[in-house]
Amino acid sequence: MNENELPSFKHLRNQMVGLGAIIQINKVLRCIGLGSKKISELQIKYDEMCLQLTHLTEYPQKFNNIFSVDGWLAHESMNFEVMKKAVDDFEAEGFDVAEQNLLNYYSADEVEKRIIFFLGLEELRIRRKFIDYALAEYKAGRYYSAIPLLLMVIDGAVNDATGKGFHSAGDMDVWDSLTTSDGAIYKIRDIFKKGRKRTCIEPISLPYRNGILHGMDLGYDNPAVAAKCWCFLFVVRDWLVSKKSEPNRKMAFEKKVQVPSVRELIATLARTNHLKQAIEAWRPRVVSEDYIADINNSLVADDQLPEAVVLAFMSLWKQHNYGDMAKLFQTQFTGNPKSYAKVVREQYGAVHIDNYSIIRIVDEAPVITHVTVRAYSARSDRDVSLWEFRLISEDDNGDIIPPTIPGGCWQIVWVQQKP
Repeated sequence: MNENELPSFKHLRNQMVGLGAIIQINKVLRCIGLGSKKISELQIKYDEMCLQLTHLTEYPQKFNNIFSVDGWLAHESMNFEVMKKAVDDFEAEGFDVAEQNLLNYYSADEVEKRIIFFLGLEELRIRRKFIDYALAEYKAGRYYSAIPLLLMVIDGAVNDATGKGFHSAGDMDVWDSLTTSDGAIYKIRDIFKKGRKRTCIEPISLPYRNGILHGMDLGYDNPAVAAKCWCFLFVVRDWLVSKKSEPNRKMAFEKKVQVPSVRELIATLARTNHLKQAIEAWRPRVVSEDYIADINNSLVADDQLPEAVVLAFMSLWKQHNYGDMAKLFQTQFTGNPKSYAKVVREQYGAVHIDNYSIIRIVDEAPVITHVTVRAYSARSDRDVSLWEFRLISEDDNGDIIPPTIPGGCWQIVWVQQKP
């Protein structure tokens, strides 16, 4: 299936055609003193959205046409700007320059920022320690051990979900999924399962599962193969998420297409304009040492501020209240907070907190703030540790929203111990 044929894109394109017709009719009416000034003002936004839709439908297919044969695949959680830049660089400067974008995107530091993506999926969550082992080995440049670990995690996760490993899984098509839309996932699987009958001592650039795990490809231990294994793991993660959510997504889509859509599009454009104005008006706070001292003395902050969430999290952590800690994480990753509490316990249960204080608050973007906390424990060999929180502002539906717009709240994206 081509991206242009995805039901969600097709529906959006039909909506855009309908809105475009209204704008054109309104132009004629305005010429004779009728029509709506507000509708005519939508023209610029409409043109921007048409361009965005074109990019969203064309770039994933371009990307796969260029890169899938070399082991890279466009997928839902992939940063679109990285995907677009890789394609643009390929067209302007060639493959090597373009591929460097992907090697950077799947570098150890970048993968570590997105490791939380794997926690929301049971098949990967139960293999978390092996993913962590692989990341540690990858960061240390020990590709000879990181790569087999990743291949085993991929195989095991797919086997749990389908009854067959990734190298032997059957039909992988999923309704309305970018990951399977043009069949490129089968190219990735073909690389994964390719038979390797003879011992090869030359360096390889593709993660041949059979050759690596059966000891036939002896030149597999290099950063390019490792990066592609991480790409494969994110592809598998997105594929499994899409597969599991397929029935619910279909049902939601059917409801959506039954509702008159042009009015919704106009409302969406108005909301987009509102968001744009809020973002343009945003300025980072100047956080003084006196302010940080005050909140550390009281351990209380304004409920509308991200540091209030951090203080609440630290208080709950001190009490070993993992259930309520889980509720403070971003909705996209937690799913059911009750089941996510187990993940929180596994990740933070070994750390005892006796006291804590905020040492740094940085507003990085209109919806993103980083807070650094110093924690003290009388029961640990290392009685002082630093923890960095990344928080994001979202609404009740889990959509990103600037904090200056009512209806949002701050949620934790991740908490990482700093060296």
